[in-house]
Amino acid sequence: MTKKPDISIVIPTLNEEKCLEEALVSLKNQSINKNYEIIVCDGYSSDKTVEIAKKYADSIVFEEKRTISAGRQTGAAEAKGEVLVCAGADTHVESNWLDLLTKPVFGGSYVGSIGPVIPLDGTKLENLFAHSLLKPMGSLLSKLGSHFVIADNMAVNTEIFRKAGGFNPNLVTGEDSDLIKRMKNYGKIAYVSQAEVHVSMRRVREWGYWKYLKFHTTNFFDFHFKGKCHDKYEPIR
Repeated sequence: MTKKPDISIVIPTLNEEKCLEEALVSLKNQSINKNYEIIVCDGYSSDKTVEIAKKYADSIVFEEKRTISAGRQTGAAEAKGEVLVCAGADTHVESNWLDLLTKPVFGGSYVGSIGPVIPLDGTKLENLFAHSLLKPMGSLLSKLGSHFVIADNMAVNTEIFRKAGGFNPNLVTGEDSDLIKRMKNYGKIAYVSQAEVHVSMRRVREWGYWKYLKFHTTNFFDFHFKGKCHDKYEPIR
């Protein structure tokens, strides 16, 4: 990285050697007429995560708390770009993703943007569910002002992000919804349905459909109606 980046992509990691390389390769191959940096914030992994990250990331930082919210916040502290993008260690994106996701923020009409997540390794039924129900529902909720936020597909104005206080490192879940709620005090949030992120189904496979849907549905309603999030989120690798 020789020029000051326009975009900073932050990825929190902890023992992600199985998935990280595919995620980083897709992020390195973005078609966008802007400079961007990739920051990996690692929770002192005991596997080859850092070794893999060194091949692709522009910088690697470490945090001791080992939660995803703390990882996002520590990584964001290193960001030099005008727009901060959050991504995941077990995701894959198409080459136009970064351009699509960040355009609303660079345009100045929005302080942040979010997009849908689609199964990376899903069955036909799971893919149908994501495209036919989850994407339209995400769009509708955004129009109603109750955004269903997944931080693996989110871009925010870095200056406003810092004015809003950034991620709350004390949260175990819901740090993304909590941030967007505070960002809305400064402007609008766009929902970009074309900016899809393909995410690993490993947690669904481990938990099963019922547990997965119950967890995220109750977490959504608890946050929007009670102002609190679940305080436990078991790691799945």
